[in-house]
Amino acid sequence: MENSKLPFADHFSKLRENPKWLVKLIAFLIISFFVSWLTQIATDQTEKLKENGVDQKIIDAQTKFSWGSVISGTIGGFIWSVLIAFVIFLIISKIMKSDVSALSVFSASLSYNIIVQTFALIVVAIQAIAGINTIDYNISSLNIFDKGNMYLSSINLKYVLSAYVIGLYYYFTAKLSKKAAIIWAIVAIIVFIGLSLIGVGMGQYFAQMMQNQ
Repeated sequence: MENSKLPFADHFSKLRENPKWLVKLIAFLIISFFVSWLTQIATDQTEKLKENGVDQKIIDAQTKFSWGSVISGTIGGFIWSVLIAFVIFLIISKIMKSDVSALSVFSASLSYNIIVQTFALIVVAIQAIAGINTIDYNISSLNIFDKGNMYLSSINLKYVLSAYVIGLYYYFTAKLSKKAAIIWAIVAIIVFIGLSLIGVGMGQYFAQMMQNQ
């Protein structure tokens, strides 16, 4: 099992005995910083805000580049991504009777987020360099076939990658059965897509409310 040819499998297997985390924490914060920075560069909400009838002064304020937003996005990424992943991994692992240590779980949650955020960094870097507005397209999703369709953006390769890495964690680090690891990976991708669809629906509902005011 430790010699699996699956990408990142050996890494997650080694986390049980060698749960290093400090360097990975620094790496995650650096990657998150660049994701947040490039996302601001690649995102232009001007047209969408005008469609919703937002005042020009408010549009100027909201579309102005802000280092504060970049830093808060980086810190928020740690709180919402790493810590929540750690709590969920730990709770499910204990429910499934895994003997994995809390430190190994924390290290795994960092590895998981580094892998996923690196993918996000590559995607947003391409969009920023190519001048592809993230409001119109997300090139890692089915949204590429329908400009501005945020529901299609929920069908995203990022979620597939996330579910794959989660499956690796449960199988190689938590030492659950292959069946259990696959089930939890499937649950993860359903949850990711479901939450994304709910978020899109709520966003469009509030946008419609603004237009009707």
